[in-house]
Amino acid sequence: MYGYPNRERGWWLQGGTWSFSWSVSHSMRWYLSGSTKGLTARQVGSPEELDLGDVICYDFQGDGRFDHTTIVTAKDGAMPLVNAHTYDAYHRTWDYKDSYAWRENAKYVFFKINDYFT
Repeated sequence: MYGYPNRERGWWLQGGTWSFSWSVSHSMRWYLSGSTKGLTARQVGSPEELDLGDVICYDFQGDGRFDHTTIVTAKDGAMPLVNAHTYDAYHRTWDYKDSYAWRENAKYVFFKINDYFT
């Protein structure tokens, strides 16, 4: 983690406060797409490329504003399953099609978390 105490920088939780990327889905999506220090990731093209601990960002309306983020916590064959806490979800299918939030024009971004921190 780095960036403390600047809430607009890095990915961190410290001293009773946190970065925007720690708590806002849209900020997390943009942080992961460009981070070169601390928590880093690379974007991949499909959910089948993800493993445990990787991240999926959701733009349910398809408007470019990312509404939700989940962590891959299990796999069903090649397909990732996710947990979430907005409404408790345990090993939910990654695409969220069973959610009231899902829309036909939903967009997803898939991130493989790098194995080491720089």
